[in-house]
Amino acid sequence: MKTNISICIIAFNEEKIIAKCLEKVTWADEIIVVDSGSTDATVSICESFGAKVIYHKFENFGLQKQFALSQTKNDWVLSLDADEVLSDALILEIKNLNLTSGCNGYLIPRTHVFLNKVFKHGSESNKHILRFFNKKYGKFTSNKVHENLIIEGNTSKLKSDFLHYSYFSVAQYIEKLNKYTSLYAEEKNKKFPILMIIIKTKFEFFKKYILDRNFLNGKAGLYWSFFSAYYMFTKLVKSNEHHNNSLYTSK
Repeated sequence: MKTNISICIIAFNEEKIIAKCLEKVTWADEIIVVDSGSTDATVSICESFGAKVIYHKFENFGLQKQFALSQTKNDWVLSLDADEVLSDALILEIKNLNLTSGCNGYLIPRTHVFLNKVFKHGSESNKHILRFFNKKYGKFTSNKVHENLIIEGNTSKLKSDFLHYSYFSVAQYIEKLNKYTSLYAEEKNKKFPILMIIIKTKFEFFKKYILDRNFLNGKAGLYWSFFSAYYMFTKLVKSNEHHNNSLYTSK
């Protein structure tokens, strides 16, 4: 007996990539896109693929994904970001799953793409992410950024991957970095010693470039490692700033 599957996606100004995402999910029984007020062609592109587009004000990533999940009509849901693209092998693997086997969720390997370079190495690639699940047993945490999906019961791993087109340009990276680090600072609201910031920033580059072997990803791997260290530095400094501001306003 065929099990119906829903796709849920959150989006905001994703006209550059979302068509690539949607063209790989047209086989699903339902596509739900929750948009937080795009000013580009995102909504019209989604509608051209038969997606149901729902506006919902963005508060944070965890709450937005949970809202998107609540809008789906089927129990089995594949949750994607607008910049994630299924491989043909993964589509076939999902279609051939026995969804009555007692497994409540499946972790899928994600391959990182940065500045149009597919990363064969590094911790961002070949990392299994819980994305396909029975919503009766799963929900998203309410984290402002880096939300998690919590599943009750058994889970399993799939073999085939999906591509994560993280950033197409340095400008896009800086724009998103500013957003994500601000959300981190609001959530953490903690003061970090200067020495800790220096150590964490330096170690982040060493970890990304050497330990995670991003040097094998060529020039893009070097850029990614530097930017990752900059991300670490920025989020810790912003957390200090937010903490100091909250102390000042509470007086």
